[in-house]
Amino acid sequence: MMKKLLSLMLVTAMLAGIFSITGFAEKELYKPFENSEYFNYGDYDIHYRVFPAAGETKGRIMMLHGFMCSTYSWRNMIEGFTAEGYECVAADLPDFGYSTREHAGMNITEREELIIALMKSIADDGEWILAGHSMGGGVAVNIAERMDLKALMLYCPCAQSEFPAAAKGIIQSGFMKQTMNLFFKYGTKISPLVRMIIYAATNNFKFALDYDLSGVTDPVQYDGFGAGICEMMYNVIPTDMDNVSKIKCPVLLCQAEKDIILNDTQKAEMNDAFPGAVRYTLDGAGHQMIEDRAEELCALSREFLGSKV
Repeated sequence: MMKKLLSLMLVTAMLAGIFSITGFAEKELYKPFENSEYFNYGDYDIHYRVFPAAGETKGRIMMLHGFMCSTYSWRNMIEGFTAEGYECVAADLPDFGYSTREHAGMNITEREELIIALMKSIADDGEWILAGHSMGGGVAVNIAERMDLKALMLYCPCAQSEFPAAAKGIIQSGFMKQTMNLFFKYGTKISPLVRMIIYAATNNFKFALDYDLSGVTDPVQYDGFGAGICEMMYNVIPTDMDNVSKIKCPVLLCQAEKDIILNDTQKAEMNDAFPGAVRYTLDGAGHQMIEDRAEELCALSREFLGSKV
């Protein structure tokens, strides 16, 4: 009887293992949008979306979002570009949107390397216009120093810097990661709080009031967002502001007059780094102007591209 029981347990375990392996092999990555795609590179699956140009293609734009954002934040800019003949590719940086959440034990790859590899998998060097907003602007500067581009477009760009080493043990502790997961899971369910943050980021009350909150709340509740942010803080490559002279392509630099996210020093750092850039400052605009002032920004951007590229 005991032998039969052991044999049954062994067979059950083997079958469970087979089904487990089969299930893992067939598991598909979550696709939140109809045009969701994933680019696999090492331990990373980078979520991205391709938006074809209407009519004849004038150029191809890679779009990198800011902190706490995702491909969703580019939706209005994408409309303005594709309608005028530009193919747009929007990607979620690691730990944001629906891309891989970094964690201890995985092989960490620089964000710049990941995005460059994604771009090259779609088209060669020299074929790309690169756009970066806020944090994505800092990443875009690093990429532009390594890659031949047609143009670089920066919207409220923020240079990335190293986080204090002394705080690493606390920030990357299991307690902090779990706390951050819970905070984003439940904190983002408080709609008035989220709308208040959107208002602060856009300086546009009506826009914040009408905002589809799911575009912000869904990604941050997906697959351990808070823990990924804790891990990401110490995987950031500081923006190399000393080597911007390596960037040979035309540069567009757009700032927001009412930006309360970036301080004057941060704005000046970017302005001083690109003295030859085509510059604009949108009156009354907030940091997240790529969303509520997209029509104006697209018009300025298309004028820049038409004259420089």
